[in-house]
Amino acid sequence: KLKKMDDEAPDAPPQLSATLTKKVISGKRARHHLFLTGILAILCLLGVSSPSSAEFFALIPANTAMVKYRFWNLLTAAYFENSLFMGVLNTSVALLVGRMLERKWGVEFLKLMVAVNLATMIIVFIIMIGCYATTMSDTFLFSPICGFSAANAAFGVALKQLAPNQKCIASIEQIKFKDIPIIVIGFALGCYMVGLTEFKDLLLVMLGTYFGWLYLRYFMSYPGVSVKGDNSDEFAFKTLFPGYTRPFGALLGNISFALCEMCGFCKVVNTPDVEMGVTNVKPSVSIPDVPQATSEAERQMAERRRQLAFKAINERLEQLKKQQASKNATPSTKEATQKIAVADPKIKAAKD
Repeated sequence: KLKKMDDEAPDAPPQLSATLTKKVISGKRARHHLFLTGILAILCLLGVSSPSSAEFFALIPANTAMVKYRFWNLLTAAYFENSLFMGVLNTSVALLVGRMLERKWGVEFLKLMVAVNLATMIIVFIIMIGCYATTMSDTFLFSPICGFSAANAAFGVALKQLAPNQKCIASIEQIKFKDIPIIVIGFALGCYMVGLTEFKDLLLVMLGTYFGWLYLRYFMSYPGVSVKGDNSDEFAFKTLFPGYTRPFGALLGNISFALCEMCGFCKVVNTPDVEMGVTNVKPSVSIPDVPQATSEAERQMAERRRQLAFKAINERLEQLKKQQASKNATPSTKEATQKIAVADPKIKAAKD
């Protein structure tokens, strides 16, 4: 039975047999990511060739809300870059990963990008103002902050959600999509420690990872799904962390859930209400204890196998019921059958 069910189970979709060097997500032709990478390349060249352009595009706290009131910098800073190394890196990642996500989600991946970039820049602005108020150092007010690192970090979280068990590189078994968020943070930390990047780049990556998960967990509108967000156990915040740091990740996830519940973005559904058929309560978002890194295709395959198993069990139960019914036939029925067989020689001969 189990072998038969395995044979009948559907094959995994193409993205599970591909890597970052191949076509991971199959779908409609994607073009928005090309427009995005074009903007990133142009603004990077502008920032490198003309450093003074940072006054108009980068987030400079003093210019944004204290001296010149250039509030649009909160929107433009994420797409502007004054470092050639970071510009080439971010543009390449946006071109590669943006194509995958656009094929899977369409324009929804652009909403993810805009939401993460805006939220990150607002929090960075608040942090810089707080640091200035604490230290009274003008560096926090006049240092330009820019770069697409936050959105790229969020794209890494999206890949982890789509196919966590997929290998990033075909020849390396140990590195999978579920490891991308922590690898990105580790890479950003390493580049900062050796002097390749600045602290603001590390801050953008960390905030982008968090806000990317937050948006995908509670606010993302997935194609074909009426409920926003992803409340699956394998996408809990602590699954972004290695095993020994997951208690810390679970704490941050619990705090995020409490804040979202307090703001009305999600609610806990009581079991009695579900049993009574209450439909006016929003779906709950669970905080899992044991993560299970499975992809969407693997979940569909597991569901198909469960259905086949239920079908086999039902068929077996029907057979057992028929056997039990024949064994529990009343004595009067058996005697009547014997009398008829004795009275009719043909039946008796057939019985013999």
